Amino acid sequence: MAGRIVVGIDGSSQSSAALEWAIGRATAGGDSLSLVSAYTLPAMEFYGFVADPTSVDWAREYTMQILSAGAARAREADPAIDVSEAAEIGPAGAVLISAAEGAEMLVVGRRGLGTAMSALLGSVSDRLSVQAPCPLVVVGPEEQPRDGGPVVVGVDGSEFGTAALAFALAEAHVRGVGVRVVSVTESHPAVSASDPELADRMSAAAAVDADDVIARALEAVPTLGGSSDVETIVADGHPAEAIVANAQDAQLIVVGSHGKGFIRRALLGSVSREVLRNAERPVAVVGHRATEQRAAD
Repeated sequence: MAGRIVVGIDGSSQSSAALEWAIGRATAGGDSLSLVSAYTLPAMEFYGFVADPTSVDWAREYTMQILSAGAARAREADPAIDVSEAAEIGPAGAVLISAAEGAEMLVVGRRGLGTAMSALLGSVSDRLSVQAPCPLVVVGPEEQPRDGGPVVVGVDGSEFGTAALAFALAEAHVRGVGVRVVSVTESHPAVSASDPELADRMSAAAAVDADDVIARALEAVPTLGGSSDVETIVADGHPAEAIVANAQDAQLIVVGSHGKGFIRRALLGSVSREVLRNAERPVAVVGHRATEQRAAD
């Protein structure tokens, strides 16, 4: 059953990249596109200064023109795409979170308009990576899918890692490509320096555990009739760096929004943000709630 893909639009080259990615995904999956943009209401009075209320109308009109241009581009690329447009007053993060309720995914650019807005919209994508009610896909300029490249996903034994794997398998199925599942063990340099033999035993045990993490995750998630080619990799090092290093040929990287246990949740939250900042490929961040919703649909 086709779903709805929400795309955050602000007129920047970053949101143009997000739109192009979403158009390709909607065409492949038969989904509709919902283009959403936020604008703010200026303070009406400040120390005796009263703002011109027509400025609100101007902001909305400008926003609608941006959305119309985006919708025209989508229809030009694929006339069969069902496209809707919505301009809402409010902070970008809150507007997009509300718009994404019940959606298949939410797609945004890495940054926004101008230098000052870049930092702001970077923080918005951070917020969305944790609070979005559906999988979040973050796309930067020139980060369009590589034909035939796999979907790369990191798993860690948590429900969030399993949710990310389920999303990765479904996306690979839509694209007709394989999935590369990465589980990461972390080195212990202090142990290696003091007792190399113990370090070797610890590394071997960690690799076995990582293999088991992958196996249990694959058992928990159907592979859509075996249609996806699954490659598994156990990597050593920092999780974000290992995931990015094994995704150089990927068309999409998928990570969970959090990790296993209280400490690991905070850690993997930082890992997902680090992957978002360092990967040169589109990145999907998947929360447990997002995949529960997708399964229910």
